[in-house]
Amino acid sequence: MSDSDDIVANVRRLSGVEAGTGPADIYIAAAVKGFEEVFNYWYIRVMRDVVKKYRGVLIPRINPFIRRLQYEGTDCPTFASKIVEEYSNRNFVTAGGWALERLARSVNPEVQKSAATGIDLQRSDPTTSEYHLYVLKSGLVTRNSDIVSALKRNSRFAEKLLRQSDPTAKVTMNWVIAAGKTTSTFEDGVRRPSSAEFWAEVMKLPENEAVELALAIAAEAGRLIRSDATEHIEALQTVVSAYVATSDHPMRVDWPFLKIRNFQPKATWSSEDKRRHAKALEAWMATGYGAAKEVAIESAADDLTPDVIQDVETADE
Repeated sequence: MSDSDDIVANVRRLSGVEAGTGPADIYIAAAVKGFEEVFNYWYIRVMRDVVKKYRGVLIPRINPFIRRLQYEGTDCPTFASKIVEEYSNRNFVTAGGWALERLARSVNPEVQKSAATGIDLQRSDPTTSEYHLYVLKSGLVTRNSDIVSALKRNSRFAEKLLRQSDPTAKVTMNWVIAAGKTTSTFEDGVRRPSSAEFWAEVMKLPENEAVELALAIAAEAGRLIRSDATEHIEALQTVVSAYVATSDHPMRVDWPFLKIRNFQPKATWSSEDKRRHAKALEAWMATGYGAAKEVAIESAADDLTPDVIQDVETADE
């Protein structure tokens, strides 16, 4: 059996969806491989690259108001571990959201990536000629009103684009939660299918079978994901811990410096930043992390802008 045959066999066995039912085998295999590819790209790559750019990406996120309230009295290694863990977890979830989008596109050729800004997916129903525009979220979020407002605004623009080629097109706006929404509703001109109903549309299966198949595809992709971000996370914890420590005590978080670093112009803290960074690199190299020399060279450049890498966390904002 080929790799694709093995993948499909595993997915169908795990989901209970029999051969000849639901998406064709070629699309199931493509969905598994697409999920794996996207997740590795968006999570593993970001966690690797942020180590080299921690001063511009992670340190500015340390809010002295909230983090001091949360972690006052915590030693540097524990503090760094918590900060890095939060960053990693958010990026993990968001990368999963991107991977779910690829899953939906790969398993059904009718589902396509939308060219319109702010719209994740679009689907043309061949039986009704109706266009569905989707904003897809991996799970329940809190800023629903902001998301729906953006969806309405972006959908109106996308509708104009679609009607340039088909003036009679009927367009439906959909706000989708991939997991967690248990009922379907329609509010403010926006269709909000349940998570199960969305997967039923994508898979062209009854809801229960569709959910089982989607979960099985993700599980099989997870089995195939071989990249591990552990070494990058540990390296990031090391440099952050060394960077935030006071000059006279490696275990004490220097809250006064973090206040200056995140409230005052760069000229007031640039020299101290370089000193701390040199100390962080020294601690990092002592761990034997493979890319230490590369990072030392790249980090020598005085570039602290937060957009030096693609931070997938912003996709969940």
